[in-house]
Amino acid sequence: MRNGPAWTAWRAAARTLPYDGMLMRDLMSGRPLPRARWGTVDVPVPVGHGGAGEPYMARAAERLASRSDRFTLHTLPGQDHAVDPRALAPVLTAFFTASRGQAVPRKTR
Repeated sequence: MRNGPAWTAWRAAARTLPYDGMLMRDLMSGRPLPRARWGTVDVPVPVGHGGAGEPYMARAAERLASRSDRFTLHTLPGQDHAVDPRALAPVLTAFFTASRGQAVPRKTR
């Protein structure tokens, strides 16, 4: 692995792994997402996944988006886990430039 092309990037991100683990430890067990965890979110939240990604990632994004009317699901066609910033930019631009007080669309495909 150390001779692989991704080693440098993995090593640079290694210091974040304990934090990633703390945040995700109860969310990657295969059990349903705890509804109460997101019940107090009162701001719009974009939830996305790549349309060409693994099916379990799509299911996770769909289930998370279903936890609140404030969450908006975005499927990025042709993208996998390594989303091209050019595919993500229009979604984020629309999200962040939405007029204040207007409803953010519930789902896009």
